[in-house]
Amino acid sequence: MPNIDLHHHIFIPETETIASKERERRPQHADSFEGFFPTVSSQYNGKMFREQWALQLRDADKKKEDMMTDRLDMALVSTSPPHFYYWIGGSAGEDITQMTNEGIVAFCKKDTDHFRGIGNVPLQNGGEAAAKELERAMGNGLLGCVIADRVGPHALDEPQFEPFWAAAERLGALVFIHPDFADFKPLFPYYMANHIGNPLSTTVAAVRLILSGHFERYPNLKVILAHAGGNLPWAVGRVQHAWNVRPETKIHTPHPPRHYFKNLYFDVITFNSSGLKWLVQEVGADHVVCGTDYPYDMMQDRVVDYVEGAGLTAVEIEQILSTGPARLIGL
Repeated sequence: MPNIDLHHHIFIPETETIASKERERRPQHADSFEGFFPTVSSQYNGKMFREQWALQLRDADKKKEDMMTDRLDMALVSTSPPHFYYWIGGSAGEDITQMTNEGIVAFCKKDTDHFRGIGNVPLQNGGEAAAKELERAMGNGLLGCVIADRVGPHALDEPQFEPFWAAAERLGALVFIHPDFADFKPLFPYYMANHIGNPLSTTVAAVRLILSGHFERYPNLKVILAHAGGNLPWAVGRVQHAWNVRPETKIHTPHPPRHYFKNLYFDVITFNSSGLKWLVQEVGADHVVCGTDYPYDMMQDRVVDYVEGAGLTAVEIEQILSTGPARLIGL
């Protein structure tokens, strides 16, 4: 079985034909990240994109070269938060989403031995628009979609998104929740919006989905949580205690919060082997999957070596690197 990376990013450069016009038309809404990072971080990210990430995000040969170094055989490609384009609404938002998905389809079709893909959906235009594009994208060969932990100020469990979730379950879509940066001013310096904020954002989104009864309504959903599920595996005991003692936590959930981990999958990005070993013990190897966050500097380097060195059993290692990811993408 191949070693498969389920958290591997791609950029479709053609989308800039729309994004650049939208930035000029309404710069106050553009994805400048000024609300997340101080100048030093924004400048560094721009330099890294120009000098390294841009090539790694879009060049198949460079991706395969780096995958070979990391002992990876296949990657499930998805866009990263700067290219979700939730700030572009209306018809332009739907156009740029379709352009993204068509680019991902074309990229993967050129080399299906190494690449499969999940697309974007225009959640900024509501659940019905997102459901329509998800069905179109999956009809063209994509396996699901990547979404942020929220859409602007709106949480994923809000009623306007229900048509999307219903479609995702009906279509058997793989839904990957990748956090956008936490717009919380104490996280502004030191790149904390990423290394602290991203896991926090994922935790909030996942707990809201659980406690809102989301997985009661859509019990067959398959959701991957980036960055080892944020803080959720470590916080679930406290969430479960609250469910035991607080009435408001039981309104939508007849089962304890941990019950809904059956719908959730956690990538291996913990950056310490003891944390990965504990994660496997907590949620089971069948719910932990290989992921890198390629090509960014917060990626899990040498991921196969990392998993193999975490003190897991041979069966667990195979489950995480190969059989689990293969099952999720239908190999």
